[in-house]
Amino acid sequence: MSLHRRVCAAVGMVVLVLASVLVLLLVVAVIRAATLEEADYPEFGMNRGDREELPSWYLKGLPELMAKALAIPTVSSAPGDYDREQLLRFHHFLRESFPDVFNKSYIKVETVNTYSLLFTITGSETDLQPYMLTGHMDVVPVVKERWTHDPWGGLIIPDADTGEDYIWGRGAIDNKLGVMGIMMALQYLAQTDFQPSRSFYVAFGHDEEVSGIDGAGHIGKLLQERNVELDFLLDEGMPIVEDVIKGISSPVAIVGVTEKGRMTLKLEVEGEGGHSSMPPLDSAVQHLASALHNLGQYQQPILFGQGPEADTFAYLAPKASWPYKLVYANLWLFRPLLAFIMSRSRDTNTIIRTTTAATIVRSGFKANVVPTTADAVINHRIHPAQSVDQVIQHDLKVIDDPLVKVTVLAQMEAHPVSPYGSEVPGWRLVSNAIHHHFPSTTVTPGVMVANTDTSQYLHLTPCIYRLTPVIMTKKSLPIIHGDDERIPSSAVAEAAGFFHHIISAADRQPKRPLPHSSRSAGEL
Repeated sequence: MSLHRRVCAAVGMVVLVLASVLVLLLVVAVIRAATLEEADYPEFGMNRGDREELPSWYLKGLPELMAKALAIPTVSSAPGDYDREQLLRFHHFLRESFPDVFNKSYIKVETVNTYSLLFTITGSETDLQPYMLTGHMDVVPVVKERWTHDPWGGLIIPDADTGEDYIWGRGAIDNKLGVMGIMMALQYLAQTDFQPSRSFYVAFGHDEEVSGIDGAGHIGKLLQERNVELDFLLDEGMPIVEDVIKGISSPVAIVGVTEKGRMTLKLEVEGEGGHSSMPPLDSAVQHLASALHNLGQYQQPILFGQGPEADTFAYLAPKASWPYKLVYANLWLFRPLLAFIMSRSRDTNTIIRTTTAATIVRSGFKANVVPTTADAVINHRIHPAQSVDQVIQHDLKVIDDPLVKVTVLAQMEAHPVSPYGSEVPGWRLVSNAIHHHFPSTTVTPGVMVANTDTSQYLHLTPCIYRLTPVIMTKKSLPIIHGDDERIPSSAVAEAAGFFHHIISAADRQPKRPLPHSSRSAGEL
């Protein structure tokens, strides 16, 4: 046999072996996807539906209360800059609207740092470990002219297409729905003389939108001084999303089990200036432009699978349609492909890596003068598998210019990953409450890409979960912090019922949380 034929035979054999291996892997992947079973989190000795629901007579008046809450403009504009008068007005509104909460002997209400509120609900069995429900009373500013209806009007308006009533106003979703939902549940329980066996806290900060230091920061320190150790904490998070994740037709509740960190950098360059008719060969603007280009061109590394985002898809796999089921159920095989696809969309790229955004760029003051200085502000949202130092080192490496001075203006490490899964009491409680009030929803762990008040409570518990109990679609998601923020009237009853479920079921939890240990990626 000639050399040419022997080479061709060898190549053919290699190709045949590789093809056989590929076919075998695909067969294994198909079998695994086809035999998946959905994780089930049964409640503690209780079937869904056996618990008393909030009665219809009580639910009837809740939308009007929500509308009144939205009519109070508790706006935060910058750290330390929040509408103090309106916050105190909101306090008064809560006292008038939920009198039993403020007058029960076993509910202690404290004003913290003048504008935040802390409720201590004392249970009948003091040896049970407490938990905490949190939210924030402040909202972001509005550009009133861009709204279809007055954002502070407290309006309930039927939708032109469906006829369903919608409650309009800034904070309808973020986060007065959470605050009002908790208060509505608590008022009903107090009104009906329910005293839990297990103590718990309710904390409402007043400046979450501008750092949370003055509100939740003071609450966290106060509880630490009192040696409080929580079983778990539930705060705001992503809404339940519908028609957002490909291959999943049912709603999905991505419960945040961690939160991205953040870092703000300032890039500064000094260079030669002069008249624009004789520009220098090397200017400050050119160096800054090159640095910004490199930061955008050479992004922070993909870290898909090193955080809980891999389990996001593993939990979704049983509900996915083909061929998405095949991919989600076999990340051991398709992880590189899925990570590449996710990196091509701004919505999913943020989940798999630390993001980089140039938010402020400044230089020059006159059209015919070459500026001697140029600066920019870079904002990073840090993936939980990456540290602040690692992010900075990557930036310095890709900028690769000693003339570009890099200064850290602010930083916060990503949050630890809270434990999740059927064996974790806090997770199971939240999961069951979601299943009960949003029956067709798939519950999955995930990364909270925005920041919340939970950064002020990390020292109180390793078990922190983030969710806003309202269903939203891809079309409606932009109204969070956007124009025309609103929710269906029915969403208020759902939120109140969700928190009522949490409070009622929490008494059946074990005394202590399980040790803090996150699950391995892809494990169910």
